[in-house]
Amino acid sequence: MAKVKKGEKGEAPTGVRDVSVDALNNLVQGGDSQLIFDLLIANARQLAATGKGQQLIKMAPYMGDESVSGLAIRRGFIMLGHIVDLDYITAEALANELYLEERNNPVFDFLEKITHYVFAICRVARGDLTGSLDAINISLESPLITSDLGDSDKINLIRIRCAIFMAQSAESKIEAEYEKAKKIADGSAENAYGVHLMAIKSMVLSEQGEYIKAYETAKSALYASEANGYTGITGALDAKFVMARSLLAFSKLDQANELFEEIKVEALKIGLLPWYVLAESSIIRNYASAAKIQIALERCQELAKFTNSLDTKFDLGWMVDMAEMDVRFKMKDQNRVNEIAKRIPDMFFVKQVVDAMVYTDGKHPSMEAVLKLPEKTARQRIYKYLLLSDYPASPSNNPKNHMRQALQIAQETGYREIFVKQSESVLNLLISLSSEEQSLFLEELTRDCLRRVALENAAFDSKNESLTSRELQVLKQLSTGKAIVQIGKELHISQNTMKTHLRNIYRKLQVDGRKSAVEKAKTNFII
Repeated sequence: MAKVKKGEKGEAPTGVRDVSVDALNNLVQGGDSQLIFDLLIANARQLAATGKGQQLIKMAPYMGDESVSGLAIRRGFIMLGHIVDLDYITAEALANELYLEERNNPVFDFLEKITHYVFAICRVARGDLTGSLDAINISLESPLITSDLGDSDKINLIRIRCAIFMAQSAESKIEAEYEKAKKIADGSAENAYGVHLMAIKSMVLSEQGEYIKAYETAKSALYASEANGYTGITGALDAKFVMARSLLAFSKLDQANELFEEIKVEALKIGLLPWYVLAESSIIRNYASAAKIQIALERCQELAKFTNSLDTKFDLGWMVDMAEMDVRFKMKDQNRVNEIAKRIPDMFFVKQVVDAMVYTDGKHPSMEAVLKLPEKTARQRIYKYLLLSDYPASPSNNPKNHMRQALQIAQETGYREIFVKQSESVLNLLISLSSEEQSLFLEELTRDCLRRVALENAAFDSKNESLTSRELQVLKQLSTGKAIVQIGKELHISQNTMKTHLRNIYRKLQVDGRKSAVEKAKTNFII
């Protein structure tokens, strides 16, 4: 795990070669300490990547001498063996002990790095994304005095950081992280970071909207990971997630859901809860996109039960909220969308949904504001051109030309789903273009859009009618058990107006009274 600064105090080993304990004992008896060291440093990272934590633990006695520093390094390798074995509780407990008890150790700077490497993994596993980012920062950026992490380990931490950014919809930060990882790789003599770089590159391409390239790069990372036998925390769940998101961008919702289900199974197997919740959240949002609103709401409820059953939800709670927010957006329930947005961290995705909710009400940003939107990535360009195509034709604006620009980029990148989610006016423009121009891509895309509209129209009925903000206030008060008269007084509502609100609430929720209204509202996350 270490990258040694030669000639400095507290040199730490970098890895282990695949060698048996019996062979090591024979070497120890032969007294060839240098050969032992060379064998040990050759392949420890490979053992870690392939899930051989117990072998690391067995080799720990050979990882350091009897000095204070050597004994601490042995403890560190035992800790790392447990993290490889996915025993997060034991690994974190050992890391805490090592960090607190060895503060006066001559190689404490190195011990601080490896303990926070473990903290980063343990925290992300349980859903503490913020805590994991803090640990990654310490592990990568704390001052170097004696020994450092190996280059592959640094790049792996950057990969974890990028996966967190992807989960937080902070994808604009990933490209800068990729440049940091490449810089480390360019100056490294190691060769065990290729899969990490491919996985990060796939995330960059996904963020840019280059979904065909992202899918192929992520698939290469997955195949390379499997070919090398990588498993557990060094597996390729993040690459699978990029592949699933790319399938979604291709409007292949069923295939995307199948891959998300695979991710869920694997995430539970290795104890990485965020990937489970993110995958299920993505499935829920896909059901909403396919106008299967009731299924989406029911799965939201089950996912909320899962996260609520945990001792602490950490960042998993807002992941569930994001899924429901998308469902409520499809239901045109602006009150609920705004309510959820208030309790979710300030993320780009949240702003997107809130803004889109406003646009569905016919309120558009000024054309001047749209013209100032960035065009650095393919995704940004498509988004901008689609917005411009929704403005009336004028001497300074040609909607069809903007649509053609968006379609050309979509054909190159595979980004189709954004068109399927557009307004009726954009769809009408697509239909108009498809009648004028011969394009198989345009014909297929238009059919996909029409098919989705048909599904949404068939699914939309009175049960999706949203409550007004006043009705929502009344409903929340009903859940407290207060008398109707008291609720009316507190909300300054007359008796007749209160009766009207109650009738509307019961009708919209399709219930027969107060008790069933409260129960259904809680079941469907309305209150």
